[in-house]
Amino acid sequence: NYDDDDDNDNGNDNSHKRTSKRKKPKKKTLRGPSVPKPVDVNAPPLTISSPIDLSSISIFHSSDPSAFQFSTPDAPSCAAPLSPADVTFTLVTQLSEDRIWMIPHHCDRWGKSHPLSIVVFTDRSADDVTAQLVSDGCSPDQLAVQTVSKSRYDPTGTEYPVNILRNMAFSRVRTTHAVYADVDFWPSAELHDLLSRPSVVERFAGDAKLAVVVPAFQMTRRCPEYRDCRELNIPSMPRHKKALLSLVKKREASSFDPTNAGGHGSTKYITWRDQEAGVLKDLPCIKSNRYEPYLAVRYCRDLPPFQEGFTGYGKNKMTWAMQLRRTGYLFSQLGEAFLVHYPHLDSAARLEWNKKPEQLKKGVAVGELLEHSEQEIDLKAFKRARVDQLFMEFKKWMGEEVEDRARVPMCENSLNDDVRLWVNLNENGSGHANDHTSSSTSR
Repeated sequence: NYDDDDDNDNGNDNSHKRTSKRKKPKKKTLRGPSVPKPVDVNAPPLTISSPIDLSSISIFHSSDPSAFQFSTPDAPSCAAPLSPADVTFTLVTQLSEDRIWMIPHHCDRWGKSHPLSIVVFTDRSADDVTAQLVSDGCSPDQLAVQTVSKSRYDPTGTEYPVNILRNMAFSRVRTTHAVYADVDFWPSAELHDLLSRPSVVERFAGDAKLAVVVPAFQMTRRCPEYRDCRELNIPSMPRHKKALLSLVKKREASSFDPTNAGGHGSTKYITWRDQEAGVLKDLPCIKSNRYEPYLAVRYCRDLPPFQEGFTGYGKNKMTWAMQLRRTGYLFSQLGEAFLVHYPHLDSAARLEWNKKPEQLKKGVAVGELLEHSEQEIDLKAFKRARVDQLFMEFKKWMGEEVEDRARVPMCENSLNDDVRLWVNLNENGSGHANDHTSSSTSR
């Protein structure tokens, strides 16, 4: 499962917040699986084979990773006027089969009278998954379930089509607004009520490009051994702000992934601690292009989609936030609302992303390696370099084709994110992951 897409470029293990595949537990039984078999993170990267054609499940019917998209097809017009009474919300997510057990917790916290749209990467049918979720406590009236075959579209287990699944889940939204959260981020019990407060829905109704940030937190795993100890983790997952802050005070929870400053560092966590319930606080600026908050947005045609060329791990959500900012979305965080990350184990996609040339394991910077190494190094053999190459193509496309209507500037001291990329940067700013001769600023 690869919905844990925070783009952590610092090489830390972060095993406190990942998960691996496991057998589905019996109904209502909370128990962790046995310790997974060790994975050789030093193994060579997977051989690149012919790409699988994803056009049949793409909402754009495209199989070209570089066919970047401006807007969301078949969604309602953003120009249609809304009154505050019109504003309603759907919780949207996607997941792999081994995380189906998390959905009843979302149903319970989100509220069983409020809709969820989910896409499950499984060979099971949507009817079968729906029946299981209803049996486990979800309301049949709140669920819109779609399934996509894993054996057909990701036989290697490392190219999970995460953004295609996200777009599919959005396509089944029938409310005015959607709240996106990866399935391993569980909503606070008051999230729907806080979003529905009069002052909040009034802002939503008056601004089609309001993106409400739901601050993300993480809880440490409740067992010392490296396993998914659900019987200990689940009862400790906070439902309310008071319980969350109690864990933070005991250093058993924190803002999400503090090792990855760019990922959620633009969210004003200290402000949120004292922010009144249901009060919106606009973000003054964005500290990093890697900012990837979870958001409530209006579901309408001008909403940028998730770019479907990003599969597996890395940069699949931050690119969405970058395009939202450039097209004029205003980011505002919601007081008392939060998401909390379930402390799962590393996914196969994350392990594939972590693989690197032997020289980089010795602390050599990418740019220095490419510029001074005496041996040819084909970075494109590594997942991370291929993702970074696609990211450079996305940035170039957005700079040339998407008009800059940003209402939230980048901070004056914003991070220079490009220095982390596994590409050479030539004079016009485009990068090549397998260009061994051009000069590099990736130091």
